[in-house]
Amino acid sequence: MRLLKIFNSILFLALANIVQAQEITPQVGEELFIDAVKAFETKDFQTAIELFSLLAEQGEPTSQHNLSLLYLKGLGSPVNYRRALRWAWLASLGGNKSAPELIDDIRELITEDLIDIVAQEIVTELTEKAMAGDKGTPEKLGKTYYQLFVTPDLQKAYIWLLISQAFGHESPSQLLKDVEEQIEIADRISYQDEALETFGKISK
Repeated sequence: MRLLKIFNSILFLALANIVQAQEITPQVGEELFIDAVKAFETKDFQTAIELFSLLAEQGEPTSQHNLSLLYLKGLGSPVNYRRALRWAWLASLGGNKSAPELIDDIRELITEDLIDIVAQEIVTELTEKAMAGDKGTPEKLGKTYYQLFVTPDLQKAYIWLLISQAFGHESPSQLLKDVEEQIEIADRISYQDEALETFGKISK
C-alpha cells in the first residue's frame, strides 16, 4: 500500500532533511529535531509527536510532514485525520516534497466536509498572518483557496495571488495565470479592485 510505504520512510525523510531543519531553525530547534528522530527510533511516539509539534508550530515543513504521518497512523496520539490533513497541507505549503502525495492519501480517507473544515481553519490562520504583514503568506492563501477546498474559491485565490505578486513574488505566476483563465473579465476587474483594497489594509 502506497501509504504504508510512505510511513515506513519517515525516519529516512527525517534524517535526509535534518540539514534543512538546521538551516531554518535556531539551535534549540536543531536539538529538538534530533531528539524527535531518536524518540521515533526507540518507538517513544508520544515524545516524538510532542517534539515534532513544537517544530511544526514554528513552520518547519519536515516536522509538519512527520507529525501528519504520526496522526494518520495513530502513533503518539489517537488517529486524527483532521490534524493529519492540516499538518500535511502546511508541510506542502512549506515546500516538503513528500507532502502532496500524503495529502492525496488522506483525502481518500475523509469526507469532503472535513476537507473544507480544515481548509477554512487554515485560511483563517493565514489571513490573520497576511493582514499582519507577513509577505510570504498571500501565496499560501491563494494556493489553499485554489487547491485545498473541494470546490476552489477562484475569487479569493485570485485576490491573494495578486497580492503576492504585488509584493514581488514570482513563484505563484503560473498558478495566478491558471486561476485568471477561469474567471470572466468582468469578474477579474471586480476582484482586482478588491485585491487593491485588501492590499491597502495590510500592515506594512
